[in-house]
Amino acid sequence: MVQLPVDEASQARLTSVGIECVLLDFDGPICRLFAGHPASVAASRLKARLGDLSLLPPELAGTDDPHGLLWEIATGSGGNAREVSAELNALLAKEEVVAAASATVTPGTADLVRGLRARGLHLGVVSNNGWEAIRNVLLATHLLELFDGPIVGRPDDARLMKPDGFMLREAVKQLGTKPERCLFVGDSWRDAEAARQVGVNFVGYAKSARKRREMTKANAKRVVSRMQDVMGLLP
Repeated sequence: MVQLPVDEASQARLTSVGIECVLLDFDGPICRLFAGHPASVAASRLKARLGDLSLLPPELAGTDDPHGLLWEIATGSGGNAREVSAELNALLAKEEVVAAASATVTPGTADLVRGLRARGLHLGVVSNNGWEAIRNVLLATHLLELFDGPIVGRPDDARLMKPDGFMLREAVKQLGTKPERCLFVGDSWRDAEAARQVGVNFVGYAKSARKRREMTKANAKRVVSRMQDVMGLLP
């Protein structure tokens, strides 16, 4: 697949700031978490629980995105939104652990991770997925030992999921560096927005036309269609 166009001035700025750490989103850039256990199944189980509670908004009845569903409920105006979202958060974490057993590594990511570490860059994960699922996949694929930086998974308070900048801000804080010295690779508008809020450099990963449109709408200036091409954006 051909690499997508990159804004040359934006790329030049990236190579001039002195990147110290690369942070990766998990589902997409690192792996296909729901390769064998579809996200739609997880979404159906969350919707079923909301249905049991008579709390499923009609506009969300057709969604197949469990994380988007959780975030919408958590940030909603209902009086018991926090309690309900906490229950859904735990339910989604269980679904993710099931999915982790059949997850597949994104082509090019293992080589990218090894190459970045060989260059002395710190590596971390910032993801809306649960920490246990992230750990399980990284262990099974022998990549965990390469991540010397923070692994920040979905917080207990789902309102703080991306697009909120909370998790990225926490990762930068744990690294003891400045946002402009970090690069975040993500595959959704939520990732791009979180990076914008924190001031972290962002690269969009987009394999499909739909994802390319999403990155364009999110004003991502640097977009790649292969994970190994991230290396070419660094000095």
